[in-house]
Amino acid sequence: NIVGNLFGAGKMFLPQVIKSARVMKKAVGVLIPFMEAEKAAKRLADPTAAETESHAGCILLATVKGDVHDIGKNIVGVVLGCNNFKVVDLGVMVPCERILDEARKCKANIIGLSGLITPSLDEMVYVAKQMEKEGFKVPLLI
Repeated sequence: NIVGNLFGAGKMFLPQVIKSARVMKKAVGVLIPFMEAEKAAKRLADPTAAETESHAGCILLATVKGDVHDIGKNIVGVVLGCNNFKVVDLGVMVPCERILDEARKCKANIIGLSGLITPSLDEMVYVAKQMEKEGFKVPLLI
């Protein structure tokens, strides 16, 4: 919130926001093994825990075809992961067909698309139209 508030107030600029995001990503990278180890220990202590362990939902994230900018997507993924969402991150330059196929496979509750450059908007519109055409009912976050 601090970085977002400073950016919104014009007291922090994009290069600083990007640097903050990179620091956050590295910090989370250090924490993830500990978080996974804690989950594994719980499963070992109670083998039925895996059956009852639940997530707040599953979100599929992808940077659309034609774009490699993923800092925003990565931040969203980290925040949702820390809030008990199962996050399926397909990476960058992901074509529409793969996004929709993977969303079906993981039974995504939400599909999140990322992109920075203007042509990405056209690809996002294409994905939205394909979702509608194929009968997807899950929310699309852009």
